[in-house]
Amino acid sequence: MRIEKIRLDEVKKTYGDIKALEDISLSLYQGELLCVAGLSGSGKSVLADIISGRTSKGKGRMYVDGRPAVFTSISQAQTAGIFCVRYRTSVINDISVEENLCLLQKQGCMSFPARQGIIRMRETLKALEVDCRLQAPVASLSLMERHTIEICRAFCAGMKVLILDGIARDYTQKETEYMKRLVIRLKEKGISILWIDTRPEIMLDAADRLAVLRKGRLAAVLYREEFDRQMIDRIIIGENRKVGREIIRSQADPGGRGMLLSVREVRATELRDVSFHVCPGEVVGFIHPDDTYCREIVRLLSGELKVESGSAWLAGRQVELAGGRKNMVRYGFGYIEDYKKSLFPKLDVAENLTIAGLEYFAPGVGVREKLEQAVACDYLALLDIREEDLKRPIETLSHRCQLNVALYKWIIAKARLIVIDNLFSGTDILMRNSVREFLEFAKGRGIGVVYCSPNESELSSVCDRLYELAEGKVSCK
Repeated sequence: MRIEKIRLDEVKKTYGDIKALEDISLSLYQGELLCVAGLSGSGKSVLADIISGRTSKGKGRMYVDGRPAVFTSISQAQTAGIFCVRYRTSVINDISVEENLCLLQKQGCMSFPARQGIIRMRETLKALEVDCRLQAPVASLSLMERHTIEICRAFCAGMKVLILDGIARDYTQKETEYMKRLVIRLKEKGISILWIDTRPEIMLDAADRLAVLRKGRLAAVLYREEFDRQMIDRIIIGENRKVGREIIRSQADPGGRGMLLSVREVRATELRDVSFHVCPGEVVGFIHPDDTYCREIVRLLSGELKVESGSAWLAGRQVELAGGRKNMVRYGFGYIEDYKKSLFPKLDVAENLTIAGLEYFAPGVGVREKLEQAVACDYLALLDIREEDLKRPIETLSHRCQLNVALYKWIIAKARLIVIDNLFSGTDILMRNSVREFLEFAKGRGIGVVYCSPNESELSSVCDRLYELAEGKVSCK
């Protein structure tokens, strides 16, 4: 017989007129891995916040171990054995791994960490098969390693329920697999796990059940034997919406198109005699054999590295790889990372669309506004935005619309080559389809793309060619 650890009964949560959660009834059982998926804004994190005591529920009831529970703080939830690990970690950078691991334990003496606490902490690491450098400063660790410390610390403090809220969005494939193995070991020890993510595919092989939220409501609960990727995608976005139009990938022809970007024997910081090229209408990616994230390439093309030797050419013009992104944009480079950071939330849609290409618009304010409006209207269909929304502050639009504006503004700015850095991070299926559609649009216009990501399968799905970066050098894969 399954033992119910947590039960939500018709839980509702509103913020003003916004219904964040509506009539959620859901149970989590002992030793179960229950995954929760949904589009951005579907209420997943609100669910985590209510269960973990970060925010209060509006209406409805919550039961923990069969008893009614009302948490008004995170510490109350932790006293009940419920811990939440979020993307932004709560570890302290200025102390060691060992000290972080002992923080939540009760100290029976004046010294910290106490001897008994250290013993218990090391027993936990052994039981969970976690190997870490105990005296290392936390600031030197990767995001996944910091999350691991939080999980082990919670286990030491008597954790019974673990909530993982969007932790894996910047993990490499290797790190994701490591975290899944750790979660499975926790399951085997009777810990109940609620794993929340916008990408259900990373969890399906380990999950016992999958709950799908849509617009604050529970759209479906599926058991392992019912898992089907296409069906799950349809449930996530709604039966009446298409997952995404069919994308026919254009084939770049390096032999017949010449080179758009050519980087020749560049030495800079950790890069050694790096040479690569991008053709017009081609998407090129970079991977590392040890799953190391190839951000040095992004920094190089952003003009952020001190170049010792070598050269770079864009569209037949030599590029000085210095001066930061502002200087590189003048050469014809565009940049997309966290899409929200590339937008001005208080400005309207038309202003955000045209701000990267202001030099192409007339200096007169009245004339420029009319041109901005005209250019923005040309992109309405691609942006999935209504004309009446062009004058709305962009922060009031959906995540997908904001992403589209961050993407297509570089088309309006006449960028020749766009550098994309880990753009899939934290996105849902509709947003990922928008990125793929944008890539095909850019390729059709002869724009080159350099695409960097910690996820090799993501790179393989969008890139025409891949370079392997090893020991500071690149080779074609």
